[in-house]
Amino acid sequence: MKWWAESYFCKKPKQLSSFLILLIMADDIISSFPDEILCHILSFLPTKHVVATSVFSKRWKFLWRSLPFFDFHYDGDLFDYDRNNENYSHFLHSVDSFLLSRDRDQPLHRFRLRSDSTYGHPVSIQRWITAAVSGSVRHLELYLDWGFVLPSVVFSCKTLVDLKLTFIQVENNFSVDLPLLKILHLNNISSSQGLDLSQLLSGCPNLEDLELKGFISTTKGKFIKLSKLVRASIHEDLLPLEVVKDVEVLFLDSKYQQILDFYFQNLVRLELILQLSKDWLGVLEVLEHCPKLQTLLICIYKV
Repeated sequence: MKWWAESYFCKKPKQLSSFLILLIMADDIISSFPDEILCHILSFLPTKHVVATSVFSKRWKFLWRSLPFFDFHYDGDLFDYDRNNENYSHFLHSVDSFLLSRDRDQPLHRFRLRSDSTYGHPVSIQRWITAAVSGSVRHLELYLDWGFVLPSVVFSCKTLVDLKLTFIQVENNFSVDLPLLKILHLNNISSSQGLDLSQLLSGCPNLEDLELKGFISTTKGKFIKLSKLVRASIHEDLLPLEVVKDVEVLFLDSKYQQILDFYFQNLVRLELILQLSKDWLGVLEVLEHCPKLQTLLICIYKV
């Protein structure tokens, strides 16, 4: 049951919601499942839909309070300021109510928040994130707007395994200590002085999956060797390619202009985004440095 739910519903929350309702109507079959299976099924739903299952029966009334995940999503209304303000206030109240009502003795392993309208209301979100990382959160995924400044405590959360940040502002100086982190995705991160990737990566010695895109990087120190890195997706010229030379899967865009004096000894899959006018001799040079390559995918775009 666990495998079936994961393979079919992981990207189909609407279908899962309908599935739950149908089972409840069909003699409440799903309520006979153990809590572990129910929680696993519910983990594919946004939190607001999970809380709504409390009306199904007594069996479901308090189940959501012990779930170890947080997944809220708010879409702002760009064309109606007053309506957006009212809806966003309701969203903040809903999230606060959820966090106050859940069983605080239960761990919160996954915290996922996406909001297109955090401007003017950063304090509440900072409080939620700080509470999550002060516990035992393992997966943290934030998609916010440019007006939000990430609490620096995130970068010293020793339980984090997966960190994904999009459209977020970070402080200029912060310490990094993420000993368990395996997945790091940074997309359009801003900082008044630029993000020091060498400092950031030095605090992530066990990275296996790295994605970097859309921000200015400054280097003040030396990059460490990421010996456990398996997959890397690098847009722009953000760090030396030698840092990712041991990966098995690599995604690059055409803005890299680095001389290759080393080989990608483990690389089996390479994906390239190229301009139509790209020097194909440079592409051939890259391929000559990939002795074990099995799969090559090239995407060409016009300038």
